[in-house]
Amino acid sequence: MNSERKTVSLERGREAVKAALVNAACEMLAEVGPNAMSLRTVANRAGVNHGQVHHYFGGKQGLIEAAAVRMAGEHFARVQQRSAGAPVPPPLTLGEDAQYLRAKVRLVLDGYLETASRELAEGPSVPLEARRYLTRRYPAGQVPMEIKTRVAVTSAIEMGWAALEPFILRLADVQDDEVEAVRDQARVLARSFVRELEQGTEPGERV
Repeated sequence: MNSERKTVSLERGREAVKAALVNAACEMLAEVGPNAMSLRTVANRAGVNHGQVHHYFGGKQGLIEAAAVRMAGEHFARVQQRSAGAPVPPPLTLGEDAQYLRAKVRLVLDGYLETASRELAEGPSVPLEARRYLTRRYPAGQVPMEIKTRVAVTSAIEMGWAALEPFILRLADVQDDEVEAVRDQARVLARSFVRELEQGTEPGERV
């Protein structure tokens, strides 16, 4: 523990310790995921005793949840800034927030679906606001299945591309000098899915 942390007031020190632990947990969730993340490693990275995790967060689950909330909020703020407050971010830009994306993928793959999904119930959340915007024409609980499917496919394109772009490009045999052109066309395609929802195409109609 460094001298600065030792000399701060109790209240300020408490917040500094909690912030350091959450920051370290955010990094670890993105790097190795929740199952491989140990409290001792997180505490060492934060520069505090690992017993502080239990003191402030009640254990590993509490710390993971706090980190997930932090990343969702920071992701929301960054996207709002980049997109000038638009409810749906520009296509294929999720990969610009690598920590949020990697942590989200690792949480889901490691079986922490409820933790990964909490932002959809509580916010602030980019996917929550985008879903609300894209389904705004329908009362809660009455969104048609085809509209839900379009929202799901749009989300799959964005998250899949952000997480797996190098493999996707190799799978499609995209050469180095073709990458930007393929990205441009992919953005057009991704935007077309959103535009269908924005324009209010009814289920069953041809687009």
